Amino acid sequence: MRILYVSPYPPARDGIGTYTHVLARAVRDRGHEVAVVAARPHPDAPEEVIGTLGGGVAPLRAAVARFRPDVVHVQFAVPAFGVRTLAVARWLAGPGVPVVATLHEVTRDTALLRGPGRALYRHIARGCDRLIVHTRAARDTLGALGLDDNATVVPHFSAPPPPATGTAAGLRARFGLGDARVLLAFGHIHVSKGLDDLVRAMAALPPATLGAVRVVVAGAVRRRHGPFRVFEARDHLHQAMVRRLARRHGLRDRLVFTGYVPDGDIAAWFAAAEAVVLPYRDAEQSGVANLARAFGVPVIATTAGGLAELFEGSPWAVPPGAPDRLAAAITDLLATGPDAGAVTPTPDMVPDSGTSDTDLSTVTARTIAVYEAVRNPLAPLPGN
Repeated sequence: MRILYVSPYPPARDGIGTYTHVLARAVRDRGHEVAVVAARPHPDAPEEVIGTLGGGVAPLRAAVARFRPDVVHVQFAVPAFGVRTLAVARWLAGPGVPVVATLHEVTRDTALLRGPGRALYRHIARGCDRLIVHTRAARDTLGALGLDDNATVVPHFSAPPPPATGTAAGLRARFGLGDARVLLAFGHIHVSKGLDDLVRAMAALPPATLGAVRVVVAGAVRRRHGPFRVFEARDHLHQAMVRRLARRHGLRDRLVFTGYVPDGDIAAWFAAAEAVVLPYRDAEQSGVANLARAFGVPVIATTAGGLAELFEGSPWAVPPGAPDRLAAAITDLLATGPDAGAVTPTPDMVPDSGTSDTDLSTVTARTIAVYEAVRNPLAPLPGN
């Protein structure tokens, strides 16, 4: 098959773009041809990018016609496309081939944008032959919109990051961490990710525990475009509030902000971490959670959204918005060690390829099954 992906795409700094890049590579490795229509132009775009949204309708349609896709797969979330969201919606009106859309943030987008967001998702769904979501909670959101009959749950995959160029020891030296026990909050800084709750949880830790810990916020505020810059400004304000809260509680030296993490340092940060902390207030799913699982790093997470499915039965799963419970989970993990639920990371750790339903090979096979089903209605869909 020839699969055309419509998505943010590297070298743009975007989690959905990274997801598409990994998935496209895995699909290509199974013998299929892939091409990409990127959300925005970039001078260093790889050769599989054949066009961009907003770069002119005629050239884009000509490039797509030359590729002759069998299936179009849109990797959709409103923040990923920004003002180009409407371009996606218009373009879906008649590509002439089956269209699959993975809805990465349907719960968050519809909660934030309310009526217009719900209308947008209904419009997107009308232009698609099949919808993919990553969690049962997201499918429930589609059910409330009357769209779940056309939806398939395919989990977010666990996959290794790009090759490492840094080391855990190097990062510890660069950021002055010494031999501290590192709790890693990885990914874009966002108001819904509960960093303020994490600071309050740190303030509730026993003094001996707090003295040995550093929380590393490894990431930066996500760039937005056009009118969506108001959400970028909101996230910057949230980051500033978290810093003030840390100072108020006397925790300024316990909290380390790294800024944007280069690809080569991702593995090193997970190797340095005693645990990954996801204090999210709401969540569709979490690529960070799956990355932590791939590396065998224990995760302390709230039960917001799809995280409840990922960490069902975990001793370190806590309700969202409960800093006291979060503090208790941190204390317990640091006291009992990772053996209660995960493998201790080491600097040269190799991610677990695994055989679970979040393994990249499994997710790729299930995604290809969706492609085959939209081309041939008699083909079986992967189970939900």
